[in-house]
Amino acid sequence: MLAFVPIGVDLLKFVILSVALLMAAIGAVPAFAGTDLKEDPSCAEVNYSYAATRSSWFYSAKLYDVRSDGPLKQIAEMRFDEDTAYFRDLRKQEWQRGKRTNWTLMDVDGPKFRSCVLVGEGTENGKKVKHYTATWHLDPYAAYADIWFWSEGKRAVRVKRRFMDRNQANQKFGATEGTLMEIFDYDPTTGVAPDGPFEP
Repeated sequence: MLAFVPIGVDLLKFVILSVALLMAAIGAVPAFAGTDLKEDPSCAEVNYSYAATRSSWFYSAKLYDVRSDGPLKQIAEMRFDEDTAYFRDLRKQEWQRGKRTNWTLMDVDGPKFRSCVLVGEGTENGKKVKHYTATWHLDPYAAYADIWFWSEGKRAVRVKRRFMDRNQANQKFGATEGTLMEIFDYDPTTGVAPDGPFEP
């Protein structure tokens, strides 16, 4: 009788799955207990577009404080090249640099986007854009979100988050009323290193 003997990548997957099952069985991972760890089917389009956004090379995003009494106020900027993520809080002068990490649609709590609802489709700058609402989670944060993405290109145009805990948004990001807007730019020149493309 033939027995399945995993090798290479299959062996790694087998080991990881075995350890995860063992830890779950002995209660070593209580964060997952009773939590649905599957992506929400209502968020399929949102997940696809957001994953495409976060896996893009050479793009940038600007973060804005959304205020009820006036225009958006920029509070931060992020740039991404193929290997490095750059972040600058506009209250500070220096850029922070870090290794670009793999982005995932799951959090310790389960899916990052849940309860997605298509609001409608419109046109912006000659391109069709879909608008969804959802709830967004990134431990320990949670927010009600509006997501706009290109209907054809399937990459995010902007994401608005109204934090369930306004104090968190204020302390972490400096959002005066607990609402942030992230606006994306896919012009490759916006994703270069702050001190130029050949920064050491």
